[in-house]
Amino acid sequence: MISLVTIAFSGDLDLLRYQAQSLARMAHPDAVTDINLIINDVNEDHIRRRLEDIRPAYGPHAPKVRIFGGDELLLGMDRKRRRSLTEWLYVENRYRLPFVASGGWRGGNGYRMQQALKLASARITKTDRVLILDGKNIFLRDLDPAEFFDDEDRGLSTQHAPTAEFHQKWLNESLKVMGVNKTADDIAFTTGFATPNPINRQLMLRVLDEVAESHGSVQALFASKLRATEFMLLFASCIRNEGSIDRFYGEFTGEHLGIWKEYPSEMIDKVIAEAEAAPSPTFGVHRKALKHLNEDQRSHLIALFETRGLDLTPLLARV
Repeated sequence: MISLVTIAFSGDLDLLRYQAQSLARMAHPDAVTDINLIINDVNEDHIRRRLEDIRPAYGPHAPKVRIFGGDELLLGMDRKRRRSLTEWLYVENRYRLPFVASGGWRGGNGYRMQQALKLASARITKTDRVLILDGKNIFLRDLDPAEFFDDEDRGLSTQHAPTAEFHQKWLNESLKVMGVNKTADDIAFTTGFATPNPINRQLMLRVLDEVAESHGSVQALFASKLRATEFMLLFASCIRNEGSIDRFYGEFTGEHLGIWKEYPSEMIDKVIAEAEAAPSPTFGVHRKALKHLNEDQRSHLIALFETRGLDLTPLLARV
């Protein structure tokens, strides 16, 4: 059995409802222990009410749904370093600062804070098998834990050579945070950096401890100018402590498909066709990609989910 974690914010709630519906149809009751929805939004009370409205969409899994605010994961923990004035003001109380506050947890940058919350979710999950999701990840096939974790509770990850500039930057910054005397040029491949992302909880807890030692807290790190990422920090911790990923990761030889706003039309056609021919476990539907779909792509996407009992027509009508 596995624990599911989804970071929830205002922009992805419509997609999260589809994720819930897909789990209701495609996840056997014995496959999932707990479903954890973690709010990353400055308007937390409003999002909490919206998530309670979505809860019935999980069907037989609704009793497993637990809703957490960011404070429950990030504040009140034992600290290894004294909290700085900067962290108190610009992280914990950023929402009080006019012209500085943003839309994420306590007014932080939503993109950065969701990474801190993904790592901190290890503090509340019930199993060591943690599957990290975004709202955009909708299940296309029955949820089989064996596609995400092996018998040793290692996350099964795709592997990627760090050739792209953004990947190199994330990796270099993460190695630096972890105190690893290597650069992207020394690394043949890394684990995956997108969702769904299966991770052993013990690795997540270790990274939280390591970041606390160097930066005070995971939220302080992700509020800083450093551009480490949550998934590359996990990889860098493996390199720092074991010299390889083998203790915590196995290889996933399949593919997690999805459409992103950066994709050209030809790539979107290719991805949808692949999902029609050989569905991946989940399909990522980035909300900002929807407005770029042409009519033929919309029709194929609707049909892809319609065969699974999901009607994307209302979603597409709103973009």
